Amino acid sequence: MTATGRPRDAGNLPAELTSFVGRRREMTDVTRLLTEARLVTLTGVGGAGKTRLSLQVAGKIRHDFPEGAWLVELAPLEDDGLLAQTVAQTLGLHDWGARPPASALADHLADKRMLLVLDNCEHLRNACAELAGVVLRSAPQVRILATSRQPLGLTGEHIYQVPTLSRPGSGQVPPVDSLIQYEAVNLFVARAKAVQPDFALTEEDAEPVLKVCDQLDGLPLAIELAAVRLRALSIAEIADRIEDRFRLLTGGSPEALPRHQTLRALIDWSFELCSDEERALWARLSVFSGGFDLAAAEAVGTDDEVDPHALLDALSALVDKSIVIAGEEHGHVRYRMLETIREYGRDRLREAGLAREVGDRHRGHFLQQAVQAAAGWFGPDQENLLLRARQEHGNVRTALDHCLAERGRAESGLEMAAALWFVWLATGLTSEGRRWLERLLDVEKAPSRARNQALWTCAYLCIIQQDVAAAEPLITECQRQASELDDRVALAWATQLSGMAAMSTGSLSTARSRLESGLVRHERCSNPVGVLDATFYLVAVSALLGHASRSAQMCEEALALCDEHGERWLKSYLLWDMGLVAWEHGDGASAAVSARDALQQARVFNEQMVIAFCIETLAWTAHADLKHRRAARLLGCADEIWRHVGAPLFGIRDLIRHHERCLDGVRRTLREESFEAEFRSGARLRLDQAVAFALEEGTGGAVSPAADTPPGGLTPRELEIAGLIADGLSNKAIAAKLVISHRTVEVHVDHIRSKLGFSSRAQVAAWVTEVRAARVMPVART
Repeated sequence: MTATGRPRDAGNLPAELTSFVGRRREMTDVTRLLTEARLVTLTGVGGAGKTRLSLQVAGKIRHDFPEGAWLVELAPLEDDGLLAQTVAQTLGLHDWGARPPASALADHLADKRMLLVLDNCEHLRNACAELAGVVLRSAPQVRILATSRQPLGLTGEHIYQVPTLSRPGSGQVPPVDSLIQYEAVNLFVARAKAVQPDFALTEEDAEPVLKVCDQLDGLPLAIELAAVRLRALSIAEIADRIEDRFRLLTGGSPEALPRHQTLRALIDWSFELCSDEERALWARLSVFSGGFDLAAAEAVGTDDEVDPHALLDALSALVDKSIVIAGEEHGHVRYRMLETIREYGRDRLREAGLAREVGDRHRGHFLQQAVQAAAGWFGPDQENLLLRARQEHGNVRTALDHCLAERGRAESGLEMAAALWFVWLATGLTSEGRRWLERLLDVEKAPSRARNQALWTCAYLCIIQQDVAAAEPLITECQRQASELDDRVALAWATQLSGMAAMSTGSLSTARSRLESGLVRHERCSNPVGVLDATFYLVAVSALLGHASRSAQMCEEALALCDEHGERWLKSYLLWDMGLVAWEHGDGASAAVSARDALQQARVFNEQMVIAFCIETLAWTAHADLKHRRAARLLGCADEIWRHVGAPLFGIRDLIRHHERCLDGVRRTLREESFEAEFRSGARLRLDQAVAFALEEGTGGAVSPAADTPPGGLTPRELEIAGLIADGLSNKAIAAKLVISHRTVEVHVDHIRSKLGFSSRAQVAAWVTEVRAARVMPVART
């Protein structure tokens, strides 16, 4: 796995849509717990405000974590086997390797200082506990803040029971001007003003407002739902109606109602106050995971009870009633439900006996979306298609789960998972894509074109993960079934993949022959994506076999096809091909130009495989140009990406030999300590910084990385102390000069040695001399 580059204030904490009321004591308590423990779990009933509190705490302390604070939303996830992939995807990690996702994630986090917020863990409690244990053991500077209705049950877990909002004691009605100090009242007033801007708390309203807050036991979500009723009822009427409902539920005293039933009763009331169309739509919209747009709502929500013309009115009404939340994402409106509200809708859907029917509609809509996206992939809209795929990833998972759970739906699942081949590859979700395809292939064994496509797609993902042994039987079956069904498209892919398998094992001549055959088959099928994909591998193999002129011609023809149709994703691969051809032909200057062009394209898609290939090539050309320090740092950049991507140089022995020659040459030319310092400096760069350094953006071609990354990854204070060590000062002298304690200096020196991988002050001093010579570190002030 490897990560997208992030700005200094990294993370993905969402913007607040409504004001956050109260919770000062709770924020202080949880913040303190996170300084004492590495796993803190906020527990409480649904609607208690666990998520909002966790986000407020995370936002408050995010600057303490250089790699950011990250919210991982687990409510939409139903398959605990995808937990590690979900966390990785949230962090922007790509996984091309065959290692267990949890292991790859832990490896990536090992040296990170980060806060993970795992929200809504209760339905994945065991899996969350297991993953948290792996991460905490492997990554000593990562802290986890979890929310769950139950503790995770992990050793070392600190549990914080989220209390309800504060309110006066039962029967007390304090003066109006002092009521706002109580959190429950403050929240009700804030939400009431959102419904009625002129709402003000008066002596007359004080008692019913307190009554509502008491009846609802200070539960934030319940109070927010009650405040919405001010559109149609007075506060006194709201209080009376809630009391009547609770007396029916308890047979007398409202105080006898447990908290979880308090919220359920209020949601029941909200449901009953909806029109028939609104109730039906509420239940149907609960099938979505991670949000939806209007088109999806129309596809799933319309039937005899909700016609297309009434749907928008019903959806708008649910937004007005705070059942559905609307927000803008990338210029389009998307909708979502809070998990407690969604759970209620799903219960109603099951009670009505409509879960399978609505699930089928949901599956049908996203199958259609996947097929249309695959058909439109070859063209200028690739960036938007990938953005859309990321937005709907939760819904795709839900649809595929439905295909596995319901009899007779597996073939649709095969079609959907195979149609998304470009998503699994371009977003680095190879492990997840392979998992879905293998499960579906095990269920749906009848020969069909959908199964053929799934077979070659799964084989492709296996080869990317360098698991040729798993790919070969899939390729063989695909070839046999495609021949029997006269499925020429699948046969072309299977033929190409047999060449890729040979390429992965180092049989380049065999690979070339099979790839040429696959290319011809793609051309006969008029499949431009297949033509470009096969050309990429064929050009690379031909170049390594010494056929430079033919390779260059094929590559130029393929690039012209890309430009004609606005294709940019495969273009980045083909541009790197051009660089490889030039390198094999002995033209390092042209190789560098092509690698930089490819890198510019790849960064648009965060295409990390191409980025690694390009940085690797630029290291070779830097070494050839005698820019050894730059080459060492580029090798460090590439090594870090390859280490996490999991497929170094695609396992091709000839490419690995180029890498080893460069590595050995640079290491011999530079002193070992200088080489290691530069290599580690490159490995510490974020992906965006590594790309900028490789492209020589903003550095004038100097060896220094991006401006906000100091040499060796040292802080400004550590750089200053390292400089004073090089100037011959003892720890005691440094303490006196900087007016800090002797112990503080010792800690800094330990950090410096640890970051640089040195064991002595002499090594630190030698490194400083090297860095100063490269003019990337100032001389310490005297």
